[in-house]
Amino acid sequence: MPRLPVLPLEKMPEKTRNMVTGGKSELSGLNINRMVAHAEKSARHFMRLGNSLLTQAMLDARLRELSILRVATLCRSHYEWYQHEILAKQVGVPEEQIAAVQTDPASPVFNDLEKAVLRYTDEVTQNVKSTDETFNELAQTLSHRELVELTMTIGFYNLVARILENTEVEIEN
Repeated sequence: MPRLPVLPLEKMPEKTRNMVTGGKSELSGLNINRMVAHAEKSARHFMRLGNSLLTQAMLDARLRELSILRVATLCRSHYEWYQHEILAKQVGVPEEQIAAVQTDPASPVFNDLEKAVLRYTDEVTQNVKSTDETFNELAQTLSHRELVELTMTIGFYNLVARILENTEVEIEN
């Protein structure tokens, strides 16, 4: 049972309600957005940032989803894992990689770039700042934009995990 109830649609300002029910991503209408709607002045900005990371980023969607699944694993965020396992499959992340994100992010099922993304996700989630070695390895392949988008994705989904776990948002029926 959630610690806070999700905000009923009829209690949301119209602009927020429209974003919760009609966002650009397939994740619109979800309980996380209905929970965040309690923070009326910040909710729409939160949803815009999330949508932009999902729909407008240059960062490869497979790398993004591997990183988000790793954040969900590190934060023990079951709701986040559930929703992003679906998205990971939709963007072509193989089942063996999805499983390995939880158990062995250095597994040979990942290529060197994917391993570096997962290592960077671990370092940023656990230590805030990555090592120079990991950052420089990514900087050899990813553009400046992609590096910033990856870092923003890691930070955003750490925020999402903290909201989910502390309010105990339930997975939709």
